[in-house]
Amino acid sequence: MNMLSMPGDSPDEVKAPSANEALCKRLVMAKIQLDRLERDDSCKDLSALSAARIEFALASRSLADALIAQEASEACSFS
Repeated sequence: MNMLSMPGDSPDEVKAPSANEALCKRLVMAKIQLDRLERDDSCKDLSALSAARIEFALASRSLADALIAQEASEACSFS
């Protein structure tokens, strides 16, 4: 399903993807790309493999940072 056309609460409402959804999608895409390059034994493009590993690490950190910030925000709102 296209995240830009996800249904909202009402049938005619379309909600925009949340920041966490966008970060999750980025992480999934980075993982797919990294797995594809690592499985391809004929691929000798080490710079592409390095770039894929870096993107996966950056996407992982971005999602983790967002989740930590969200948890801290929720903890502050309960205080």
